[in-house]
Amino acid sequence: MLPKLVVEKVWKKPGQGVVKINFNITANGKKMSFGLLARDHDGFVLGGRAGVMDKNVQAEWAELHALEESISFARTKNWLRLEFESGCISFVNWLNRMKPDFSTMGHRI
Repeated sequence: MLPKLVVEKVWKKPGQGVVKINFNITANGKKMSFGLLARDHDGFVLGGRAGVMDKNVQAEWAELHALEESISFARTKNWLRLEFESGCISFVNWLNRMKPDFSTMGHRI
């Protein structure tokens, strides 16, 4: 029997002068909630935001909403150098596609 692979998940610091915004969502029935947290290169918390919406959407759409909220939050703070992090791998893969995406999600992104 092979031993279980242990993977440590730690927050990775952004570069000097970069603000990193981590965002996440949860969906339960006809409601979704999101949260975001902004930190500087030292890990100091600069602010955050959370919210609940009456929407019944797929996880990727909820993640897109959280990204939009993150961008909006950064604009209110006039931050110019940003890094975003999401734990939703399907959403991240969608953003990193190299070919054109003509779906509704691709158009929105």
